[in-house]
Amino acid sequence: MDKYIEELRDLNLDLEGLKARKEAIKKKALEHRDSLTSEEQQAFRSEKEEIENKIKEIEERKAALAELRKNNYQGESSIMQEYLEKGIAVEERDRIVSEFTKNRKVSVPVQEVRSVLLSSDGIAKPTKVNGIGDPFNTQISILDQVRVIDMTGAGAFKESFMRTHSVASDKTDGVAQSESDPTFGTVTITPKEIAVTTYVSKELEKVSPLNYLAKVQQSALIALKVRLAQDIVTKIKSSVDDNSVSMVQTLNASADNGMLASGKGAINDKTLRRIVMSYGGDANVYGSAVLYLNKEDLIAFGDVRGTNEKRAVYEITPNAANPNIGIIKDGGLSVPYCIVPSLTALSGNAQAATAKQTMIYGSPLDFELALFGDYSIEVSKDYKFAEGLLTVLGSVTTGGNVIIPDGFVIVTIPKTAG
Repeated sequence: MDKYIEELRDLNLDLEGLKARKEAIKKKALEHRDSLTSEEQQAFRSEKEEIENKIKEIEERKAALAELRKNNYQGESSIMQEYLEKGIAVEERDRIVSEFTKNRKVSVPVQEVRSVLLSSDGIAKPTKVNGIGDPFNTQISILDQVRVIDMTGAGAFKESFMRTHSVASDKTDGVAQSESDPTFGTVTITPKEIAVTTYVSKELEKVSPLNYLAKVQQSALIALKVRLAQDIVTKIKSSVDDNSVSMVQTLNASADNGMLASGKGAINDKTLRRIVMSYGGDANVYGSAVLYLNKEDLIAFGDVRGTNEKRAVYEITPNAANPNIGIIKDGGLSVPYCIVPSLTALSGNAQAATAKQTMIYGSPLDFELALFGDYSIEVSKDYKFAEGLLTVLGSVTTGGNVIIPDGFVIVTIPKTAG
């Protein structure tokens, strides 16, 4: 039995008892607040303070235990760390591992999947997580930013929104005041089963069942993040409401705005401002938005130089913990960015017979991703046998859509004339 988990389980029980006692004291003090003497009030405060101090001590001990175990079990993934932090019973953990060893199948609860998708730290990226040398960090930060909800057991559902506000007319004596009613709409989020495939080294079968399960789960969740990030981008580009009205704006690159030169997409010293100012239509400029772009476009922003001083126009500051995100500054304008590999680059991309959608700018919380059930994972020996690899098959039901009108603006290279 893991001594760390055993102690954590006891600490969690103590913590629940203390919190319940604290609530009981608070409730009793409120019920009798008009009849309590000053001595009784002081007694309540003293007991409450004593409980709070004990709660603080337990929280500090839990944090210390987590760090101790992390240092002693570096091989375990964040999925297994969840068992530690939540104090899940060892018996339950062993049951999950036993079933996986026997059936080569495991189901990751939807709450755990949601937790992973909402945190850039939810899936750690140790070297050779799956026994195969992965090329680079696979963090997909767009998933850390969109709205993720649990819709387990539900079917397709609608989200309502207001497309236009009411507008009142001027008041004239003797004339009934008229006003336009607000208009509303809905978007439907439909469940769709998606399958992901990844691979782990056959050598992982030789490690402990616990670590084997951990590596398989982590590899499958990384593959899921990559797939869902691609699906989100695809859905944003084509998002329409239930009346087939677009939920996004389009900013066409042109010679006039400097984003089209000699028939190719271009980034200049005005590009960032034009994108930001186009978001929200003619009347508004919205904040809390992020620029999603291909890495080539981020490089192109960094290459823009001033006409006279030849200094970089844009100051790019990657996030130290996750370089896939950061800030682009242009004078007083400061815009968060996020690299999305599946997006098409604007810079240097030639016009063609069809339009090309490139960078996306908007509030990530205007996109809603629904999880309709657990994430089923199965390990198969039928594929990649010659390469010494095991195939990990994942299946989950999700759905998503933009839920706010004009929630994003998409920079688009228009098709060629004619």
